[in-house]
Amino acid sequence: MAESRGFSSSFDEAWRAFEAGYKLVPMSAWRERLTAGRAQFLSFQVPLSELAIADAIEELQDELADVDGLRLYDREMLHISLRRVGFQVVAKKRPDDVTREDVGRVTQRAAALLRGAKPVDVEVGAINAFPGALFLEVRDGGALGEIRSRLAGATDDAFGIADAQYLPHVTIAMFDNPACVAALRERLPLLRQRPPIAATIKSIELARWWFTGNDTDFPERDPVRAYPLRG
Repeated sequence: MAESRGFSSSFDEAWRAFEAGYKLVPMSAWRERLTAGRAQFLSFQVPLSELAIADAIEELQDELADVDGLRLYDREMLHISLRRVGFQVVAKKRPDDVTREDVGRVTQRAAALLRGAKPVDVEVGAINAFPGALFLEVRDGGALGEIRSRLAGATDDAFGIADAQYLPHVTIAMFDNPACVAALRERLPLLRQRPPIAATIKSIELARWWFTGNDTDFPERDPVRAYPLRG
């Protein structure tokens, strides 16, 4: 799923911008801008909900559970985005629209392109913030970027984020309103000092995110296909 990144090209730049005073983007505004009324968003990603690392992420989220104006992700939503496919529609009208036939082709191409891809060791660590979301930085030595590049042969990224700008991360919360800024500026520097969490990624997925309900509801994740990383 896509987050409101602003124009950060590095984790350090994102942190400096947060310290200097981001103008936070409420979840409702982010959702409206992203979806434009469409319901089915597809992306390649690393699902984390069934990994032990999700336990540690939930413990960190507990430290922020009392912050007004902060919406914490459910465990099922935790993931690392790789490459976005687009919104599935009946007839294309926007650059990021795809049809059911497009999704079928993307699914098959990805299977061929990911053949031989190896498991990836990562460290999920320092908490940080984009204008629209809180996230954890992911250090992977460039391996996830390589997988993302492989997937370029399966789908065009219509969202304008070049491979060189890719920042692997785990979103853990979004903002309901700017009321949380003061509390976050007080708490995040200490939480940012926590040691990173190691994990090995052995599978990625193509997932469909269903945007239903009102503008303050989180989308629901619906896995379409899993791609094991066996080497």
